[in-house]
Amino acid sequence: MATAKKIELLTYKLQAKPGALANVFSALREAKVNVIASWAYQMGPDQAQGHVYATDPKKAKDCLTKIGADPKTESACYVEDTDEIGRYASLLKKIADAGINLEATDAIAIGGKFGSILFANQNDMPKLCKTLGC
Repeated sequence: MATAKKIELLTYKLQAKPGALANVFSALREAKVNVIASWAYQMGPDQAQGHVYATDPKKAKDCLTKIGADPKTESACYVEDTDEIGRYASLLKKIADAGINLEATDAIAIGGKFGSILFANQNDMPKLCKTLGC
């Protein structure tokens, strides 16, 4: 049975150069921030963006602010379920059937479970949470 919860993520700008992400995570480690999930990607030749889901969002935001990463807080949904063929497809269909357009999603399966973070327009978050039961 899937479980879903609304989470607070931090989105931050990142330099598109070697070591930029390592520097961010060194600072998070030094601040003793427990990161649950993270992803980052290049958005152009000179810019990149990162996302962090931490157990203590305020502590993570303070750390990112201190290193000049200019974090912004946004809501997303985290869903965890068993890793079975078609579970992710069923989740996405449920969201589509509710008329919700996802802006982004990341998913991974490991150890018999899968997890997904779902991004929608912030105005659609209440509807997404209601659809997923969070």
